[in-house]
Amino acid sequence: MFYGSHHISTAHKGLAAIGCVALIATASAACGTVQQVGAAVKVKNAVDKLGEQKAVTATVSFDATEDQVWAAMKGEDDFTKDDAKMLASLHAKLGLSSDKALKDSAAAKDAKAAPSDASSFSFQLSSDAAGKQNLIEVRSIGKKVYIRADVKALASLGGKDKETSLEGLLPSAEDIPASLGAVKDVLEGKWVSIDPAAFSDLGKTLGGDKGLGKSPLPDPSSFDAKTQQQLVDAIRNAMEHNAKFTDKGSDHGVDHVTMTVPGGPAAKELAKSLAPLEKQIPDFKAADLNKVPAKDYTVDLSIKDGMLSGITVDLTQLNKKPSQGKLPLVIGLDGGSAPVTAPAGARPFTPQDIMGLFMLGAQNLKGLGA
Repeated sequence: MFYGSHHISTAHKGLAAIGCVALIATASAACGTVQQVGAAVKVKNAVDKLGEQKAVTATVSFDATEDQVWAAMKGEDDFTKDDAKMLASLHAKLGLSSDKALKDSAAAKDAKAAPSDASSFSFQLSSDAAGKQNLIEVRSIGKKVYIRADVKALASLGGKDKETSLEGLLPSAEDIPASLGAVKDVLEGKWVSIDPAAFSDLGKTLGGDKGLGKSPLPDPSSFDAKTQQQLVDAIRNAMEHNAKFTDKGSDHGVDHVTMTVPGGPAAKELAKSLAPLEKQIPDFKAADLNKVPAKDYTVDLSIKDGMLSGITVDLTQLNKKPSQGKLPLVIGLDGGSAPVTAPAGARPFTPQDIMGLFMLGAQNLKGLGA
């Protein structure tokens, strides 16, 4: 959904922050240094309470205006004011629910435990804080995935040229035959359901990784239980030995704690712990962690009613070049939210449907070239 190297770089920073900051907060809070024990215990208890919930919703967005994003990112290659406008407007919402406490679901480390873990996941990307201008929404429930998207709006994130080229490629909903009703639903932004196993078979038919290409980001869920535990232990130990917590007091019923991690020492310890996992983690070299700048990185944690309710990290801390402003990524956490449910009326979208969509697109291209 992002186009251009600067978009991918920013997206990767966001993904790293969303995934790692939450894990770091959990791992750090479990230990804490003796000097910061009061603040560390407060965070540990807040994380524990969040883990006792059966459902959690996380909202993710930049707490910055278009101008503030531009000030923080204009030193990046090819970054434009249109890109700043896009990033300032994007809001993501993630949901996770289970039939048991989330901490118990996460503790399942082998396939034998999987059948009893009825967990569900959702992801929504919108161009407004209220989530009414929905760009894409995905829900994973059981063995089915449900998806709906505003295809043209998603294409417009890449600029007017991308949107125009898509309009020339895709057929209009009126031109789609009744046999491809699911394709019509996709183009009209309606819910469809997908069987991941069926599309996995299609991927194998098209050549597997060679035919479809590998993701540039490693997928932690693809690691075996032993590797996952080693990753968690490595981060936990690095944070236990290096992270410091500072209580920043309360404001309007919300407690604030700052976690500070010295990049150099923490990175070196991580490099040593993760070196044995280089073969298991694609494109990872432990020695690269030794290049992390020897400066402090800070994460602000919010606690409401004794539960972790927010994580804020300034992404410009990760920039190689000096920044003229801050770019706060804010992750809001709502423990005890409504569970993820399947949408009503979703039509199955099959590999045959996607092949039909390709054929219609090819016909459109022929028409444009005639």
